[in-house]
Amino acid sequence: MNIAEADYRILKNNEFIIESSITASLWDEKLINNFHENLSKVLKEIYKKSNSTFSGTKKSISLCFAGDQQIIELNKSYRNTNSATNVLSFPSYSTTKDELFLGDIIFSSETICREAKRDNKSINNHLIHLFIHGVLHLLGYNHETEEEAKKMENLEIKILEKLKIDNPY
Repeated sequence: MNIAEADYRILKNNEFIIESSITASLWDEKLINNFHENLSKVLKEIYKKSNSTFSGTKKSISLCFAGDQQIIELNKSYRNTNSATNVLSFPSYSTTKDELFLGDIIFSSETICREAKRDNKSINNHLIHLFIHGVLHLLGYNHETEEEAKKMENLEIKILEKLKIDNPY
């Protein structure tokens, strides 16, 4: 990827640092702008509803807006799967004196767009839902068992409801 195809953004507020790397050729600029404009509000709802124990610590998350090719490579390397998915999360929990790095979230534009079209959802709402899903993974939630999946889904639904986004399930 050459430099002209990449975009880098950072959001900082009192609670979060969100660094985003965007493969500009794969993502609509309006969608990314809208997503970033809503980040603080979305993060606030995630932390309210998840009863996060990280209060008082500045949290950092790295976002990568990529495509199927990069997701497939990551899936092969880390999950022994040769397919694309909409989002991958890699928890970290490394700390410095002032900051807790929660981890990385990687999105695939092609898969997200296909799913939104298939399910008759707005791409923006689907992306926000997947961001919430990814952050919850970084906070320790998972869906390995039916009970864990139900707990995570219910939390996602409550957060999305506060953001006026329809239940995706």
